[in-house]
Amino acid sequence: MCTSSFITADDQDNLSVKYTNLYSFNGEFLFLTTDPSANPPYVNKWTNTYGWRPTVKIFETEEQIKDYVNSFDQREEIELALLSDNLWYGNVGHALFDGFYPAYLASIKFGYDNEPFVYLADNWTNRAVTANQGIELFSGHEVRSYPNLGTDKLFIFKTLISGTGRTGNRVINEEYKLYGGKYNALEKFKHRMLKACGAIPDKSIEGPIKIAIINNKRYSKEEQDTLHAILRYYRSDKTVDIRMLDWSNYPSFSEQMKIVQEIDIHVTGPGTGMMYMPFLKKGAVNVNLGYMEHTQTNSARPNIKIQNSTKADHIFPGWMEQSVCAGADYVSTLYYNRFTNNTIRHLPLIGTIDKAIQLVKTGSILENNHNIDAQVFTEYCKQVSNARQVCDHLTGIAFFIELFVHEHPDAIPSNIVDVELLRKIKDEMGFDRRYEIKL
Repeated sequence: MCTSSFITADDQDNLSVKYTNLYSFNGEFLFLTTDPSANPPYVNKWTNTYGWRPTVKIFETEEQIKDYVNSFDQREEIELALLSDNLWYGNVGHALFDGFYPAYLASIKFGYDNEPFVYLADNWTNRAVTANQGIELFSGHEVRSYPNLGTDKLFIFKTLISGTGRTGNRVINEEYKLYGGKYNALEKFKHRMLKACGAIPDKSIEGPIKIAIINNKRYSKEEQDTLHAILRYYRSDKTVDIRMLDWSNYPSFSEQMKIVQEIDIHVTGPGTGMMYMPFLKKGAVNVNLGYMEHTQTNSARPNIKIQNSTKADHIFPGWMEQSVCAGADYVSTLYYNRFTNNTIRHLPLIGTIDKAIQLVKTGSILENNHNIDAQVFTEYCKQVSNARQVCDHLTGIAFFIELFVHEHPDAIPSNIVDVELLRKIKDEMGFDRRYEIKL
């Protein structure tokens, strides 16, 4: 039978759709049916931004659909495809956790946890990027750009799954936690990726505790010196094995994943360096070193600049990808205290790493992987009626929650944010308010 059909899964916020017998010709997806009332749903194919559905083409009989399909001299059948855009695929963190993981999560909803599939992305012209190898090993096929499948043949997708919903690293939700927990999706993603790369998932923690400090572009020269002093300090302790890792020295994604699975304690600043933490073994500890945000002088993120500010800069601490850390709840995350120590200092970091060592030794896993700022944010969301609106606002302007909690004016428009309630919650939770932005 050539007729198209579909079923859906999950709620409206995270709607995914599975198509049977979907077609593509000349860059257009086609839903072929004899039902004039057929109404495939709009679903997101890129993290909470815009809807997509195929073009509905109506025929009078199923025989006409069959004739239409057979009228193409060249046809290519694809057994299973996952469709999602991947707008920043040159950055491995965005490629995996804003584009690829949401697509895989959609497939889990329909029971396709382990099947090979073709990953269809919008623009995939650079195959030299780090993520390409991992995605192709994971999927079992070459990544294909759906707008450029070709104009000379009809593509027949026996099954095509799409719909990312409010999913991905860049999406702020009320729990500030990467979506997919009820499907155990992140752990399934980790296991499949590691096996595809030839790594053994969840290797036991034995022998000297292996600590890796990940090189990160956010470290200052002073912080780099401190981290090397930390290396020298722990090298005198025979119960640990510590080293500095720079992922640029390991161009093979498979090799990187094998090294990640050896790590018991993962120490890194936020950004791309944090995005490998979901691949850590169960019971490992992730140390988020945080950073100090500079609203007026951060050229990498010009969207956070405060217009007409009377100050040369507004500086406050942040930890960025806490939603990913919270989603990977099989790993404990500790947060270096940037409130008290604005830079990475020797003794405070030793104290944090010693806590991580004790967690590994006792086999304990923390129940809460949020820092205090994220705890304030999630509590605020619990107490207001428009939490969804607040989250969508932050997602829309690409702000992490530290900008909200420290009262960046763009993060707290007065028509949707109760600032007095936010401050009340901060006081009740003992939050350090000295970094609030005062204009």
